[in-house]
Amino acid sequence: MKKILGIAALIMILWVSTAAEIRFSPDSGNIGKGCLVTADIIVNTDSRDIAATDIMIESSLDFVDFVPTKMFPYFLPPQVKDSMIHIVGFTIDPKHRVKGKWSIGTLYLKQKGYDDSDGTIKLYFKKKWDTTDSNLSVAGGIDILDTVGTAYYQFTDSGACAHYAGEAINWWIANASLNSVITKINRNQRMQKIFNRKTLIAFAWLLIVITFLFLYYKNTKQWKKR
Repeated sequence: MKKILGIAALIMILWVSTAAEIRFSPDSGNIGKGCLVTADIIVNTDSRDIAATDIMIESSLDFVDFVPTKMFPYFLPPQVKDSMIHIVGFTIDPKHRVKGKWSIGTLYLKQKGYDDSDGTIKLYFKKKWDTTDSNLSVAGGIDILDTVGTAYYQFTDSGACAHYAGEAINWWIANASLNSVITKINRNQRMQKIFNRKTLIAFAWLLIVITFLFLYYKNTKQWKKR
């Protein structure tokens, strides 16, 4: 009986530790008033290849920006309405699907009012396979997200700011347009077509032929001089 319970406990531990998850880091902390709240959005894919993610956030704080990492090649401009923030990251090339545990980017938020004493960030999540909430989707749009996290911050009068609320952030995605994302995708697709394997092989053979003709012409010219 003890052996069975031990195996069951081990299975539960493994299941919890390998669940597909989205969370914030840090998930708590003291922030100086007037400072930007910065939180990395951490994705754990549970060893699955992820094609897209929906990050749907409910927050008592105002959205400032989201600065993505290179984990997902493409991000749509964040949609912000009232207390909801919607961020979408995706890939269109199976070779670039996301796998592992990484930060997809840094979220920047600020107090709604200077007298606010605290702030919360939580992921809107109903259940696995529900595509109307936060998602981690494998190919085919199947959502495998099991677990989400919540972050809680307190604002204090002490402490130096790593970022001030009025500070400019480089590479703001908040100002990105849908057209710029489409342009980037089209450009990348063209580059992939240009530099695919067949093109590179043909180019290599062309270089070989040109080199051979150059050497042949050079030797023929030298022979004629003799």
